[in-house]
Amino acid sequence: MGKFTGYEEVYSALYVDFDNIYTRLREMDPETARLFGRNPQRWLKWLEGHALKMLYGDGVRRRILKRICYLNPEWYQEYRPYFIRAAFQVVDCPPLTQQGKTSADIHLVMDCMDALSHTTRFDEFIILSGDADFTPLLIRIQEHARRSLVLSVGYTSPAYAAAASWRIREDWFVAQAVEEDPQEFGGPAATAGPIVDLDISTRAVDLIRRTVAESPQPVPIAAVGQLLQRELDASTEWFGYGRLRDFIDHLEIAPIEFSAVPPGYLFEAGRHQPPEERSTHEDFRSRYPELFEFAQGVHRLTDMPLLRPEHYRTLLGFIVEEVNTNGFSMTQTSRNVRDKCVEAGLPVARAHVNFVLVGIGRGGYLLNEVQSVNLREVAKSFLRNAYDLCRMSQMALGHEEQKMLLEWIMPRDIPAGE
Repeated sequence: MGKFTGYEEVYSALYVDFDNIYTRLREMDPETARLFGRNPQRWLKWLEGHALKMLYGDGVRRRILKRICYLNPEWYQEYRPYFIRAAFQVVDCPPLTQQGKTSADIHLVMDCMDALSHTTRFDEFIILSGDADFTPLLIRIQEHARRSLVLSVGYTSPAYAAAASWRIREDWFVAQAVEEDPQEFGGPAATAGPIVDLDISTRAVDLIRRTVAESPQPVPIAAVGQLLQRELDASTEWFGYGRLRDFIDHLEIAPIEFSAVPPGYLFEAGRHQPPEERSTHEDFRSRYPELFEFAQGVHRLTDMPLLRPEHYRTLLGFIVEEVNTNGFSMTQTSRNVRDKCVEAGLPVARAHVNFVLVGIGRGGYLLNEVQSVNLREVAKSFLRNAYDLCRMSQMALGHEEQKMLLEWIMPRDIPAGE
């Protein structure tokens, strides 16, 4: 997406479909949902700066002039005061049917339409909802030469995502905007990190610079980790930092840069071509040409991570290992599993991990309620969710397509039968 130029301030209107976002967050992690409802000031502040540079360039400020929250007072009354305190206009939307259907969607649409003709020209409409019923509204906003930013949690209709000018990444929103900072709320301040012997740091920097300099292409961070462990006798604790990435962040390795393109690379700008995710897809295509064409079609319609079958097998195994060892917390589990994937050299980003974790829950296997997580059940649940996503995307799966989906998602060493 190209930048919109000529702005010094961007005037925005924010609409929060509380029931939609809260219930989907609760399916992922009840604590994350609670934080979303109790501290709107925190994620509101994050929204004020989100994607500004990417959309408009440097030096642009976002002002959220209108903020409205649509909330069912019978179910979520406890969160109402927090939004009022954050200067939201709270519109009570009680259930109108026995099934619990509220009028939030029609209220939101009418308020957006009113804002399009408001004396203040709103440049952006930020909608926190994954309800695909709002797709015509996004198209109407576009017809009025305004931009729309949407946040959806869990599955998103491809048409809804395509109609938006910008899709706020769910994992960024949860990790950067919703998570509480202990220092911000009076908890203990974070320390600068462990003190590493100067000789160790110097040798680590020399090894990294020499390795990257001698390589004609970006170096996978896992390969750098193996080198450091061999040459410096680094344990899996990385000199007290716990993670390889945190240890490297502590070092002064400029002009070497880190790329988050899975599985993570170190490269020197100006000498190396920055890593592109396309190369991992080409590897998938070369190994499984027929399966890749099918998987790519599913990916385009459902956002299913385009990973090779063996990568799914390892990823699901890491999830089982992590949950059985440390329990399940959406944020912490996704972070730890992502780190394990990076260390193993897998092209798996945190967004991929989040997608799989959410899919497992939506498939009916609740990781936070199972005492001992089973790999076979985890894989079956994620497969059920994959079938559901294809069905909701109106992608017809015949017998052969079902076999390919099974081959792609289900670990080979686990029985696929019910």
